[in-house]
Amino acid sequence: SNKDGVFRYLIAGAYRKGAVPEGLTLYTFPDMEWVKFSCTGPLPGALQSVNTKIFHEWLPNNQDFEIAMDADIEWYSEGDTSSQDYKSEIWIPVKRK
Repeated sequence: SNKDGVFRYLIAGAYRKGAVPEGLTLYTFPDMEWVKFSCTGPLPGALQSVNTKIFHEWLPNNQDFEIAMDADIEWYSEGDTSSQDYKSEIWIPVKRK
């Protein structure tokens, strides 16, 4: 979300140089630390479960880190998203307290 309360969900890929196609926007995250949480299991449940643990357990109890900006990245592997061994990740931007 951002200051006006609007939630933006972006679908992105890695920029590999060259012209940015019309209608697309190049966004660069500021340099910062990220914590990556790995997830195994079918979507959406497995990823939602990890996300809940991050924001209800890991962050509130963390003595070293806090959120650095209102953004996170969800990474999805190729393959069957309903598989018990499907891999995904949530990346959280953090700063030291």
